Parts: sequence; C-alpha cells; structure tokens
Amino acid sequence: MDGLKACFKNMGLEGAHQITTTSIGVAGKNEEIYTSCEQLLLNGTDIIVGYMNPLSAEHIHPLFESSGKTLIVLDSGYHFPSFDGKLSHAYFISLQGNLCSRAIVRKALEEEQKNFAFTCSFYDAGYRAPYSYAFAAEEKGAVIGYNHITPLKKADFSLEALAGYLENNKDTAILTSFCGDMIEDFFREAQKLTSISSCKTYGSGFTAEEWWMSKIPYPGYDWSCSVPWSSKIESEENQEFITIMEALRAHKANVFSLLGWEAALFISIMNKNAIDGLTINSPRGTVFMNPNTGFSEAPVYYATVTKNETTGNCHLDHVTEAANLDSERESLKQSIEAVRDTVSNSWLNAYACLDS
Repeated sequence: MDGLKACFKNMGLEGAHQITTTSIGVAGKNEEIYTSCEQLLLNGTDIIVGYMNPLSAEHIHPLFESSGKTLIVLDSGYHFPSFDGKLSHAYFISLQGNLCSRAIVRKALEEEQKNFAFTCSFYDAGYRAPYSYAFAAEEKGAVIGYNHITPLKKADFSLEALAGYLENNKDTAILTSFCGDMIEDFFREAQKLTSISSCKTYGSGFTAEEWWMSKIPYPGYDWSCSVPWSSKIESEENQEFITIMEALRAHKANVFSLLGWEAALFISIMNKNAIDGLTINSPRGTVFMNPNTGFSEAPVYYATVTKNETTGNCHLDHVTEAANLDSERESLKQSIEAVRDTVSNSWLNAYACLDS
C-alpha cells in the first residue's frame, strides 16, 4: 500500500484516485477474500489491487468478469497457477519466485556444478520452488541426489542429516529455499558444519531478500543468489524509488513496496481498465505485461551474498542482470503445465500464522 500511494504521489496523481482499503485476513481463505472484494465492487470500486496467490485470484475472478472491473494481483511468483490460458479481468505483477529458482540453477550449471543437495524449510516446502529447482536441474542433465526439509519448530531445527550426506558426497553443491527468520536458522547452523560451509551454495528469491540479509550475521563464506530486485540496481528509477520509500521509514524500499509501486505505474497508463501489452520503467528495469498470460515479465538479477564490513552481517554484492531468460520462461511454463492436473498440497496460510 505504501508503495502504491508513494508512487501516485511522486507522479502527481495523489488526488486522482480514491483509495479504499480492506483486510483479507492473514490465512489466505478464499471465502474471506471473495467477500471483501464483492463488497468493494458493490461500493463502486473500479480496480482492486491485492497481494494474493493465483489460486485465490482464480477463485474470485468471476466477480470481475460479471462486473467488468479489474483485478491486479501482487504475486510472489512462488505458486503455480492452476488455470490454463489467461484470466480475462486479472493481471499479475509478479516477483517471479519460480523463475528466480530456475535462473540460479542455470548459473550453478554454468559454474560446472552438476550434483546437488536441495534443502529447504518446512514452510518453503509448501510452495513451488522445490519443483522449479528439480525441473530445472533435470532438464539440464544435473542430479539432485538428496532432498532435505527442516522441521517446522525451531527447537527441532537440525542440519545434521544434510551434513552427513555432504560428508559422503564431496562433489556436491547446495540449492537452498528458506525465507524470513528461517534463513538465519539455516546459516547459523550451516557455519558450524564444515561439510556444509565448504560447499558452493545457491539460493533465490526470498532466500536472499535484502532486508533479511542485512540482519543475518555473515556465515563465514559467500554464496550465490538470484533475486527479483536489489537496492544495488543502478538506475534513476531505482534510486528514486529508494529515496522516496526510505524517507517514509527505514527498510521501506523492499520487494513488497516495489509491487505496489509497479501497480501504480501500470494503473497510470491503463487503456480502458486494461494493461495488456503495456510496459513500465520500474525500479527493477523494464516490466512488460504479457497479453497472452496476464503475468508481468521483468528482469532477474544474479548477486553474491558477501560480508558487510561495517555491520558484520550479510549484504548483496556484484548485482548483474541475468541475460537471455526466454528459454527459462518457456521451460517454466511447460513445468507448470506438466503438473497442472496433479493433486498436490500447498500453503494458504500467511507466514505470520506459523507456529514455530
């Protein structure tokens, strides 16, 4: 919300739109989201912007079809949509979480890594990053020889099993998927185990989110990541975004306010409540709304997580755009289609709901 409002104000459109907010709860219940959106539409709302997953968006989409209004979904990119084709009245501004996962696998292979162990939190296992890592590795002839999921409760957190596997399989790199405070849990324990800390480590998306990185003590070794955005991206748009958001509050320039900022940019150039095929100049680069899918397409960036010598914690360095991702986008599309009719479990709960 802060990113949306700040961007409108920056464009001189602060009074051009009446903004109403409503809660859709913390548990991701489709019925609650439906009720909230229905009431907003009954009250005359033209555009609804909401942070939700594609499954929830599909559930509420009939409201927008029948009313002729527009839904803009702020999307982490960690779910696989279950619908085929495009939702006619919905657009997804995505952080491309699964594409980031594929990109970092590609980078690992370019660095001649072929054998991997995959490790993630109980929480992250409920999203689609594990599939994306696995599909990307398999397609390119690599092998994930070991999968490791940490327990939900912090008191039970352990990397001993992973360390044991790596001790016996020396020529192995690590693919990771942790987010929030679970990233800190992983690297705190990893630095104690030589068989883990001596391996090349790769992560993506929320695993390398800058604000969390700034709070995590450097584990004693660098590791590689792919991210949707970084404060280190050198552009006028990014510097403007950071300056404005940080003036509101420290750490306000982040991937979540970025989504709101981009929503405002798209709304400002809407053509009859549609944004098919339109392009914006975002803090993360050029973002294109694919008219065939309704999902945004944006750059992904490689970075190295290194030591911030001032704080002793982690930070991103050597941020460069990952080139030529068209083939990865196409492969991701095929991966989604391959499991579309497969029964699977997924989290609906928000991170704050977890009892850990």
